Amino acid sequence: MNKYWTKDIYDELEKVNDFEHLFPIGLKVIKKMPQPISMVSGPISTGGKGSIEKNLKVFERAIDLLSEKGHNVFHQLPFQGVMIRLGTSWKGQGYCMPLLTEFYQPVFESGYIKTVHFIPGWEKSFGAKWEHEQCGRLGIERIYLPEDFLSCL
Repeated sequence: MNKYWTKDIYDELEKVNDFEHLFPIGLKVIKKMPQPISMVSGPISTGGKGSIEKNLKVFERAIDLLSEKGHNVFHQLPFQGVMIRLGTSWKGQGYCMPLLTEFYQPVFESGYIKTVHFIPGWEKSFGAKWEHEQCGRLGIERIYLPEDFLSCL
């Protein structure tokens, strides 16, 4: 699952103090991965199972299942601790857009991500809806996981 993550990358991630420094770390991981690379999108902080913890478990399971089926999934969950820390200290109004515009947008625009798998209920998540729009804008394939995909949870 995290086979492209090294201790050095985890250590670097822990030192990040702003959103703009997340993308270069993600790119290091992505560049180690074989093509085609996919991602998972769905509710984390808004929508889904009602809590970040429960939503992250769904994400983790979706990534595991897709990986088991042979997909090369960029595992973005190691970023979540830093993202939550940075989002909590963010002083803007509304949704913490730098999370999307300074990390996910450059990830999508890098050209490495070929497919995004959307977890059922993604439509209720502000971030997942934004990611869905970015996929359309950039021509990234969108796959909608069936309702029963995560039935083992």
